[in-house]
Parts: sequence; structure tokens; C-alpha cells
Amino acid sequence: MKNKETKLKNKIVKQAISSVRRDHKVDVVSLLSISKELNVDFSIITKYYTSMEDIFLEQQKKNWKSTYRSLDKKTKGAKTPGDFKSVFDTFLEDFVSNLGADADLNWEVCSFIPVCLEFREANKRVIASKIKNIIKRGWPGKTDNVLDRQTDLFILSFYGFIDHIVHTPVKERAIILKDFRNMLNLHLQDRLFF
Repeated sequence: MKNKETKLKNKIVKQAISSVRRDHKVDVVSLLSISKELNVDFSIITKYYTSMEDIFLEQQKKNWKSTYRSLDKKTKGAKTPGDFKSVFDTFLEDFVSNLGADADLNWEVCSFIPVCLEFREANKRVIASKIKNIIKRGWPGKTDNVLDRQTDLFILSFYGFIDHIVHTPVKERAIILKDFRNMLNLHLQDRLFF
């Protein structure tokens, strides 16, 4: 039964994304229209989602949960500064490689839905904490002030990077990622952060 429910939820999400992409607006797509397009009873859809906003918020949470599960596992296994640097690089590679075909639409929609923006702000604090730990252990010897400033600059850069990379053709993402990763690594090598 669980597999059947998962498949149905995935179909609902896929249809919601398809409908928003087609109509170019979230506010003109409703759960009722999705139920009609999928030929599924409205009450079944509302069993899983209460609104279109709920669909995009859940997708956003699901994607980050998966990202953090992988990052936490790799961080737990890291022992040396080199291991933590590798975790950092792998995090960026995994993030880009896991961007779906509809990452642009998800990012754009989540950029103006209030509940998604609230989650994004809370999520920035979570990722900042995880990255700060990786920086501290991968590039040891930094003062707390430098560590805080470099973490803040990472968050600022990373969210700008996401906004750019989701709109970049998949074939070009690896090149941009390489440049971005190199820039961040140079930045993190600076102990004084003048």
C-alpha cells in the first residue's frame, strides 16, 4: 500500500509541476484541476496535500532532507582535514548532480510562496551550521570571527549559485560548479579573511 501511495503522490507532484509550467502561474492551478487532470477523486489528493503551496513546500523539504542525510553520513565518516575538504567538495557535486529537470521551476515557485520562503530562511541556518562544522574541521586554525564570516559568505554565495545553476543547461553545470568550487576553496584557505 505504501508504494502505491508514494506513486500517487509522485504523480500529483509531477502534474502540479507540469500544470504550473504550462500555465506559468501557481495561482491559476488548483488541487481540483490536478484531480481532474489525473482523473483522481479530489478527496484522495487532499488526503496528501492541502494546497499547491503544500506540494512545493513538501518537495523542498524532501530534497533538503535527502541532501542532509548524505552530508551527515559523509561528515560522520570524516576524520582528517582532507576528509572534511572532500566532504565539502562532494556536497557541492552531489547537490548539482541531484538537481532535477524541474529545479528551475521549483526554485522560482519557492521564491515567492511565503511558507517556502520561511522554510528557506530556517534551512539557511541549518546548512550554515553544518558547513561551519565542515569548514572548521577541514581548514583548521581559524578564529571564531573568521569562521563566522566565511560561513556567512558561503551561504550568500551558495544561494546565489543555486539561483544561477538551476537556470543553466545541465551540460554546462559541471563547468560552472568546478569554477564555483575552486573559488570557495581559495576563499576557505585564507585563515585571516582580510
